[in-house]
Parts: sequence; structure tokens; C-alpha cells
Amino acid sequence: MECINYEINHAIEHMLENNYPRKQFWNMDLQIPDLKAGIRAGDDSIIVGNKVYNMEGPYPLVLGSKTALIHTSCDIVAMGAKPIFAMDSIQAKPEEIKMVIDGLKKQSVGLNIPIIGGNTQTIEELKSCVSVMVHGELISDKIIYDAGSKSDDVLVMLGHPIEGDIGERAQKAKNKYDTFLEILRNDVEVHACKDASRGGWLCNLLEMILKAKVGVKLNSIPYPRATRYLGTYIVSIPEESLNDVLKISLENRCPIMNFGKVTKEKSFLIGNDEYIDKNRMIELIRSFPYKK
Repeated sequence: MECINYEINHAIEHMLENNYPRKQFWNMDLQIPDLKAGIRAGDDSIIVGNKVYNMEGPYPLVLGSKTALIHTSCDIVAMGAKPIFAMDSIQAKPEEIKMVIDGLKKQSVGLNIPIIGGNTQTIEELKSCVSVMVHGELISDKIIYDAGSKSDDVLVMLGHPIEGDIGERAQKAKNKYDTFLEILRNDVEVHACKDASRGGWLCNLLEMILKAKVGVKLNSIPYPRATRYLGTYIVSIPEESLNDVLKISLENRCPIMNFGKVTKEKSFLIGNDEYIDKNRMIELIRSFPYKK
């Protein structure tokens, strides 16, 4: 009980850390015609027309060489888009350039996302790091927002945890991308999706339900450390979609776990134990600035 309460508090702190920057840039959304997801949405990517963009980082150089492109493209697919190309921004010492470029290239080849430009600098007094931007295109007219969960939806965790060497990470990520996009191409109803990324699955799940102004009841724990980066998808679907999602996941040999249900009652339960009550949930919803 004490451990999960600590992780819930950690997740809440993580969710609220972007409030100030969003407040400062809030009205800039209004300057972009055909904007469908921007600073106000606080979603995994931004969307203008049918174009989808995401930027992540800066990552420490070694970590970025293993996962920067994987992590950044993950959020593109989560919103229902296919990644098309990427750009990078690298700060590194001359002797580090080969390591990070080779790592990014392995990710690019494994995911079939070409890197077509960017910026590289070798300023000695700056700390080495890397950022990546990915451009994608929606595969249909439907956008999968992270705020779309509905009461009585089933929650599933889709995909392998992203770990291992670069090739293994890219293969696991591509398996999840291919599976999720196939689900969408088959017109299976999906209400919401979010990458279980920085902050962990618990943080990202809480963010989804606060934006949707609903509650959740978990019937299992998808990963024991709730704050760990997984790189899997949390997907919210109507119960009648579950069989189709299972079938497509099985055909793609993509792991999937049914771990909870969205509730009309605004609370957070694990089994029958309540960890966030209605009053606290309403307070958190009010403090959350995002708008679909």
C-alpha cells in the first residue's frame, strides 16, 4: 500500500511538471490553421491537417544512440499515423560522433524511418546529448487521442517492453507499430492510446483518465515497477473490440494484456482497494490544463 501510494504521488508530480510551459504557449495554438492537436491537447504528438510531428530529447548520448528514434516514433504511431522520416540534433565530442550516428542508423534501418536531415555540433564545453524529430501521416481520418477513454472501456497493454540491444529494441518497437496500425486499418474501434513512456505506465494511465474525466479499476498489474519506462501502448477500447484486437495481436505475435476497466465513477482502484478517491480525482482533473 505504501509503495503504490509513493508511485501514485510520483506520477502526479510528473504529470504536472509541464503546466507552466503549456500556460505560456497556450494561445499559440490559435495561430495555426487546421491544427488538430497542439499545446492545449498535451498529447503524444502534434497534428496539423493529416501531418503528425513529435520531438523528443535531449537524451544522454549513449541512451539516445539506443532508443531516441524508437521513442520518438512511438508517439507518432500512438495517434494513428505512420512515421515517414526523421531529423536529428546532436551535440557530441568528436570521438563520440561515430557511436551515436551508428546507433541512430541501426534504429532507422530497423524501423524503416529514414533520417534525412538535422544538425550536428561538437562544442567541447556543452554536455553531449541527442534529440530527434519524427514526421508522420495519419493512415485514416480518425485520430487516436489519449483523452478518448469512455466508461466501461477495456484497458489493454500492447507490445513488448523495449529493452535489449539496438536491433532487439527496433524489432520489438516495429512489431508493436505494425500491430497497432493493422488494428486501425481493420476499422477496429479504438477510443484512446498512450505510450507508457517517461514516468511509467501508472503516470500515463492517470493522465489518460484525468483528461477523459473518468475513473479506472485495475484487475492486474501490467509491470511491477509502475514508474519504469516500458515503451508499450496503453490502449482503451470498447469491450466488443477486444476479440478483434486479440486476434490481430496473436497473428502478429505481439504481447497483449487486459489489465483493467474504465469506470464512470471518478476514482482509482486496484481490485477493490481505492487509492485515489472521487474528491482527489476531481481536484486533479481541475488542475489539469489539457483540452481535446
